[in-house]
Amino acid sequence: MSATERLPNAELDIMRVLWKEGRPLKASELTRSLSEERDWKRQTVHVLLARLQTKGYVGVDKSAYSHLFYATITQSDYIALVTTILVEKANSSIPAVFESVINSGKVSKEDMLRLADIINEKCKNL
Repeated sequence: MSATERLPNAELDIMRVLWKEGRPLKASELTRSLSEERDWKRQTVHVLLARLQTKGYVGVDKSAYSHLFYATITQSDYIALVTTILVEKANSSIPAVFESVINSGKVSKEDMLRLADIINEKCKNL
């Protein structure tokens, strides 16, 4: 199954660790990395990893004694997926969604300048 849905916060926390580390991790390493934010036992992490595997977000390498878990989707691809879901659920368009975000007052001038640079660069390459 391929990744096609927005993740709940608990599962997203695991994905953030996998994305940040950029390498396969043992469940115990994930548990340690999340220990400051979450008071999870390793069993909880295993349950969440199983859910993420079923959804297509995490793969597992079972060749070693300790299984190694890795992200099967990049953070960038996940953001694109969630943005597409938002646009569809809002029955809107990408420009309308981004205009709403920009008008929310939570986007800094630096963020807007960076967005303008990204858009200008992409337009040059079309």
